[in-house]
Amino acid sequence: MAYIKPLINMKRLLITSLFVSILAGCNSGNKERTSRPTDHQREERNTNPDKTASWTPEQAARHQQILTRLTQKAKGFTQDRGKLTSYAGGSLQGKWTNRGPKNMPGAFKFAEMLEGTDILYGVTHNHYAGEYNSKSYIFKGTVYNPKKGTGGDDFVLLTANWPNRYANLFAFNIGTKVRLVAHIENGPLYFSDDQGINWVKSNGLPAANTSSAINRQDNHAIYVTNNQRVYVSTDFGQNFKELKNFGSNKASFLYTPRYAKQPNAATVYLARAGAFYKLNAAKTDFDQQGTYTANHNSSQFSIGGDRRALYVTAQKNYWVSTDEGANWTARYPKGNWYGDRTGKMSPGKFLAIHPENPSISIAGYAQPILSTDQLKTTSSTTTGWGRYQNGTHLSAADYYNRIRFNYHPDFQSSHFFYNSSGDLFSARCSDGGIFISYKEWKDFPPEGTAFDNSGYANAHYININVLGTVNPLIYRDNIFTGANNPNHIYYSTQDQGSGSVINSNHTDELIDFYQSIGGDGPPIDSYDGKHAWRWQREGKKVWAPVPVYATGGGFQSIGKINSQFNDAHTVEFSKNGVMGWVQAYIDREAPDQHIWMLSRDLNRASWNGTTMSKHSISKGANHVAALAQSVQKPNRIFMLQDGKVFISEDRGTTFGNGIATPFAQTNEAWGRGDMGSGLVLPTDANWILFCGPSNNTTGSILSKDGGKTWKDVTGEFPSGFDAQTSGMVASSDGSFVFAGTDIGPYVFDVKKEKWYSLAEGIGFFNAMDVDYVSSSNTVRFASWGSGILDFKIDASSLSTENVAVNDAKIQYYPIPASNNINIESKIAFNSPVSCAIFTITGARVVQQTQLDFKGRQKVQLDVSQLANGPYLLQLKDEQGNRYTKKIIIQH
Repeated sequence: MAYIKPLINMKRLLITSLFVSILAGCNSGNKERTSRPTDHQREERNTNPDKTASWTPEQAARHQQILTRLTQKAKGFTQDRGKLTSYAGGSLQGKWTNRGPKNMPGAFKFAEMLEGTDILYGVTHNHYAGEYNSKSYIFKGTVYNPKKGTGGDDFVLLTANWPNRYANLFAFNIGTKVRLVAHIENGPLYFSDDQGINWVKSNGLPAANTSSAINRQDNHAIYVTNNQRVYVSTDFGQNFKELKNFGSNKASFLYTPRYAKQPNAATVYLARAGAFYKLNAAKTDFDQQGTYTANHNSSQFSIGGDRRALYVTAQKNYWVSTDEGANWTARYPKGNWYGDRTGKMSPGKFLAIHPENPSISIAGYAQPILSTDQLKTTSSTTTGWGRYQNGTHLSAADYYNRIRFNYHPDFQSSHFFYNSSGDLFSARCSDGGIFISYKEWKDFPPEGTAFDNSGYANAHYININVLGTVNPLIYRDNIFTGANNPNHIYYSTQDQGSGSVINSNHTDELIDFYQSIGGDGPPIDSYDGKHAWRWQREGKKVWAPVPVYATGGGFQSIGKINSQFNDAHTVEFSKNGVMGWVQAYIDREAPDQHIWMLSRDLNRASWNGTTMSKHSISKGANHVAALAQSVQKPNRIFMLQDGKVFISEDRGTTFGNGIATPFAQTNEAWGRGDMGSGLVLPTDANWILFCGPSNNTTGSILSKDGGKTWKDVTGEFPSGFDAQTSGMVASSDGSFVFAGTDIGPYVFDVKKEKWYSLAEGIGFFNAMDVDYVSSSNTVRFASWGSGILDFKIDASSLSTENVAVNDAKIQYYPIPASNNINIESKIAFNSPVSCAIFTITGARVVQQTQLDFKGRQKVQLDVSQLANGPYLLQLKDEQGNRYTKKIIIQH
């Protein structure tokens, strides 16, 4: 790609005129259903088990080890964006910035409130536990308080340097400080007294724990179970001791009412796969009260209510007790799947019961559900709620009203909380943000009746994290930047559609994006920012490339670009492999002619401007992990597969025999496979670097002899499946190589032949794509859950003789240049100037040549003797002023 990737922030009201130039392109409506595993309806309605799954104990333990190692190295971590930070032992300096999207609500799993305040903590929902080493984050913000007229749209990320997947979170005061206690899914508990900057592991607990509860009425005693034993902490989560050993492993859930106004609020309850228990008065044992069913697993398992009415839900089954657990009645509440009320109601992660009237509960998945009679009946509404984010034909005002009040739902959990004024509100955490309501249970909108969405003060549902909460789930190989402007950014996501910038002249750090394709964003990518390719996610179909820009260079939205793909200009491949998606690799020299799909076969789709053709190569047993194409010799392609490297000298038409490397072949599965990346240094055709998964401790290999021999250069780079690498790019001078992995960004110092973490200053994130914006020496990362992040390399780190690269006063054409280069100057030189051309590393390849601009602005220079690749063109006048421009030669 010619440019890069982004993250968020924004103003509450946007001027409609910003949309005028792009809405025509946004509203193409050419959408593709690409959700996982086959279609969105089957996935969500039947509750895709992978999407609702927790980490396994092994996944949780492994990630804690990774974080321990990384955070020890990241002692200089700061969340101050835009601060110059040193890396690679001081060899590299740069600044991190978040680019957005700043107006897209994030996906949230559940929330927690700090009592007596308007402060709310939101835990993000990064969906599939088995994919991308998926991790979640904790955000802190405020809820809108109607009496004060404040709150909302102020969420900030707390755990950039400590991503995890969370089963629970408690926030409470200890004197004047706020303590956070975080329970990791099937893992340990930690506590933090500095708002998530540092975390301390709780003592006395087993490695894997399944449920936790805090008794706010008993000095914040915390109870934890691992499905066999129950533990208690009386020192605010610092130390635990065993309270009860049941002697067998059964799905267990702990619960205690939250508010003192609830009867017997200090009582601790426990459900164990059908049996219901209550902590005795001496707090020494759990006494069984009754049985609600025979047995069940831990799917959507929770307890709600209080002594007046207690609820248990598991696997979308419900039971209610009005005698504190002695006797139970099964309930069968119905859900609402966009008007279809035949299915079961989803409780989400937690079933929310009204603290003052426990007959009232809220739940639902696709649509809000309300019950006022202990789940005997339910009310629901589809009015005002979009189906899977298909609101791509809206005016500016309607678009922002939609994400403000009635955006894409997919509710993951529900809560009841009180704000600082003592007003009760509901909080529904969803794939489309956190919706709060001060009246849904009192004034539930009847079906067919329009919501009162006249503003924060009166709305039925208010999305409080629309602005400034950056966590889109961007797919691999699914972000690109237009060639005409480094801020023309396009991306495709899980559940958040595809977006492009709202204002094509946007220059701010945080960028507004408009969702112009609904649902899951289709795979679309570009290498040069001029031609965009599209493919089916499993690689079975590829469309011919289309222009990124309109005729004359006009900006187009991603929706408009998508509408131009022609089904008549496609090729299809047979699926060969177990992966649910494939990586794509666009030709670096001819980005409008060739793209490869990296399945077990290496499938090349080619476009000659009129027709599509295809070619397939079968060399190994696993998916192709990575390709690397030489810049100087573009017909030379290196392919990493089965831990071996195969070399092609005819652009992938044929490959030689595999060359052994330190990699060991992996074992593939649907959600786990060989996903790596490769790069040939632009300044050295014999220098090749590969990264990716391996069954041994190797995560990165290097060859400096054209691929004949390889050595392990893993070092601090991840290994195993954490080494899944989504893109590598080189700095303009060839000094550094940047890689995005599932556990964060990394940089390879070419001279030192050593990897370093880049997480200090921005935090660890799942990098799904990486670009390089040559005009500003910026590395752009797209992430799974953290947005779009830019790392701008400081000029002092590059070998450019400290001159200004890409001086706007000097232009050249054609781009790229071939045998002759036309140099155009905006400076009126009064005397001849000297011209020289250097390699990116500083070696002079064209000696000083006198150019006479006098009386004209354009001159021509013969560059036919130069090899393909990047160079620096430097002009120097008689006063010693230097003007330097980066040029690309391509014969």
